Amino acid sequence: MRAARLVAFGDTPRFELHDVPDPLPGPGEVVVDVYAAALNRRDPWVWRTADYCPLPVTLGSDGAGRLSSVGSDVDGPAVGDAVVINPTLGWGDAEDLPGEAFDILGAPLDGTFAERVLVPAANVAAKPAGWSYDEAAALNLGGLTAWRAAVTCAGAAPGRSLLVTGAGGGVGSFVVQIAAALGASVYVTSSSQDKIDRSVALGAAGGFRYDDPDWTEQLRAATGGGVDAVVDSYAGDSWDRLLTALRPGGRLVTFGDTGGDEATIDVMQVYWHWRSIQGTTMGSPREYRALLDHVASARWRPVIDRVYPLEEIAAAAVRLDAPDRYGKVVLRVRPDADRGDDHER
Repeated sequence: MRAARLVAFGDTPRFELHDVPDPLPGPGEVVVDVYAAALNRRDPWVWRTADYCPLPVTLGSDGAGRLSSVGSDVDGPAVGDAVVINPTLGWGDAEDLPGEAFDILGAPLDGTFAERVLVPAANVAAKPAGWSYDEAAALNLGGLTAWRAAVTCAGAAPGRSLLVTGAGGGVGSFVVQIAAALGASVYVTSSSQDKIDRSVALGAAGGFRYDDPDWTEQLRAATGGGVDAVVDSYAGDSWDRLLTALRPGGRLVTFGDTGGDEATIDVMQVYWHWRSIQGTTMGSPREYRALLDHVASARWRPVIDRVYPLEEIAAAAVRLDAPDRYGKVVLRVRPDADRGDDHER
């Protein structure tokens, strides 16, 4: 089978298409013929982390396709089923945080940037009906991260208000759509009015230019004193202002640090205003099932920025950092495969 293998770490990663042996499922495992995959911020985090794992390796946490092989002791999934892949590995039984076996598909375990991928049978579920494989592939890591951040941590529900930073990213666009679908009032920040307008089209109540020095005052005026929760992936020098965007008792939910891995805050903005900061990554199997239950009846779909063939993975990697990107970057692994509309085989 073909696999896009990372062969050199660096700010500009080097990929090569290799012919590698087909994976064989063991007990409790399945092999998925990958029709589409998607990039995530985790991918550049891996390729920019020298010696993260032995090379070559197949990256990719997101994928959708059809089961081509099923190991022993597998009850339920069958060959030919159209599936999505939960990339969370070894979460464990707790809901508040994963166990010591926690990992994410796609380095060091070979991932979805290949024609086939081996995963535990418990990590596949039926592809949402009516969704294309491109849409289904785009959902999983970003959608699960967004579900836990927006629902479990930020409490998205009628009567609640959320601020989403970086709403043009894959996870950010999911948070906007999920929270709005659940009845929350959602606001966004961006340096681009176009991205704010697109977020409003997805369900946001409004947005603010973070390059405007008065944006927090504008938000507090619009919300009557601040939002209930901020969902942030930027970190860096933004936290001090994000804390002031919260009402007393509000919560800052963080799932990334694309703006920098260190933050300096006015601690009094936390304890004197009964605010909290909560970190989160990925989500539990129960949360993944809840996400799939939600999308089964929701009207929204993943926002896809660009679709590239597997052999153009280098261009897809560049696109991930493009300032005008809005939504997910998808790899079409099998361009001749059925696209997975309402008429499943």
